[in-house]
Amino acid sequence: MKKVETLLPEELVESLSAEAKEKGIHRSELIRERLMQPPNHLGLTTNDFHKAVTKVRRRSSYGLDRQQAESLVATVFNELFSPSDGD
Repeated sequence: MKKVETLLPEELVESLSAEAKEKGIHRSELIRERLMQPPNHLGLTTNDFHKAVTKVRRRSSYGLDRQQAESLVATVFNELFSPSDGD
C-alpha cells in the first residue's frame, strides 16, 4: 500500500477515532473503507430508505410486513443506484 497524508479538522479525527474504536478496527482501516464506498451522488440517507419502506407498506395496504418491504426497497435502491454491470 502507498501512504497518503492529509490534514483533517480535529473534530473529524475524533469522530473517526471513536467510530473505529466502536467497530474494533484501526482508524486507517475505517478511512480506507469510507474511501472505497461508491459515492452517494443523490444524497440518500437511511432515513430516505425507511420512509420508502413505510410508503411501500402503506401503498400495499400493509399487506407486506416490514422485513418484506425492506427487502423490496433495498432491491430497488440497489438496482437504481448501483453501477451498471452491463446486463
